[in-house]
Amino acid sequence: MNTTDKSKNTYFIFTVIGVSVLLILQFIAHRTTPFMRDDLWYATNLVTGEKVSSVSDIIESQIWHYFNWGGRSINHALLQAVLASGEVAADIFNILATIILGFAIYKTSRAKNPLMFLLCEALIVAFNASLFFSMLWESGSVNYLYSTSWILLYVAVILKELDLDLIKEGDSKGKTIAKCIWIIPLALIAGWSTENMGPTCFVLTVGVIIFLAVKKRKIPIFLFEGALMTLIGSAVLILAPGNFVRNQFVEKASLINIIRARIDSFLMSGCGFLLPSFLFAIILLVIQIYIIKEIKPRDIALFAFAVIAQGAMILSPAYPQRASFGIMCVLITYIVSVISKLFEKNKKIGWLFVALASSMFLKAVIMILTEIIFPAV
Repeated sequence: MNTTDKSKNTYFIFTVIGVSVLLILQFIAHRTTPFMRDDLWYATNLVTGEKVSSVSDIIESQIWHYFNWGGRSINHALLQAVLASGEVAADIFNILATIILGFAIYKTSRAKNPLMFLLCEALIVAFNASLFFSMLWESGSVNYLYSTSWILLYVAVILKELDLDLIKEGDSKGKTIAKCIWIIPLALIAGWSTENMGPTCFVLTVGVIIFLAVKKRKIPIFLFEGALMTLIGSAVLILAPGNFVRNQFVEKASLINIIRARIDSFLMSGCGFLLPSFLFAIILLVIQIYIIKEIKPRDIALFAFAVIAQGAMILSPAYPQRASFGIMCVLITYIVSVISKLFEKNKKIGWLFVALASSMFLKAVIMILTEIIFPAV
């Protein structure tokens, strides 16, 4: 066994232990967090008020919800199903969702070192502006933790078209047909996710299509399908009659006050909620442009995705901390992507990345322990 193999084995063992510790602590935190607030409402048939006991209850609830409260039908249907499974099962689903999200970030970043998976899982917690309301509270968990997973899986498929080394391998006719089929539901739920991330998926897809056209490269049919379905999903989400009904309950204010409030909320998110992830990402972007002098199209796309999704939030009447979760995960994907490239180019500074992963791991552990010892319930 050579030195490289020994290092990979060491990183793998370190990652397994580290991720296991994080997941065990998160499960304990979930067990100390009961269903609460919106959970109690979504655990019932929204029409009859009775406890959800069947798929028909969920369908009936979401039809009512779409026309009377909001358009996040995919998220809230899944939420009702998870709540109906009970608290223990829901906690297990949350841990599985955390693993899937870490995997989605890892794959989208095209990282190769197993240590990067630990970094993914650690940063999801360490950079989180609202750990309780985005990961522990069930309604927040499904709306942000779960939905960000399938959004990033969609993004990974789209960004693959920017990588010449992967495109050269080519797909068989069967794989191409299959992709044209399964991209439809994946793109639809990616667009029909949250009000800022869904439309940004559409913008990303169109951007990739334009990039390929400018480079005079073949544009796969599934990209057009993805653009269409993310657009449809976003439109169905944003134009839901329930959104307009719900806005009637919002206190009226003058146009100037509305603009001022939205700018304040937007700046607060950028300077507060997302400061660690944006600052880290900007530092790496500067390193790529001015020191390494090499930046891949996929890295530009990831950073641009985060900026556009953040910019879209200025249109939102409110910007709670938990709403920054998806943007944070895209920034983490960019961060891991760049760090992975730096690691592969210069393995002599591997100790620096071990130190980074270790420090983020420790911060994540402290944050989870804080939620366990001092629950926000």
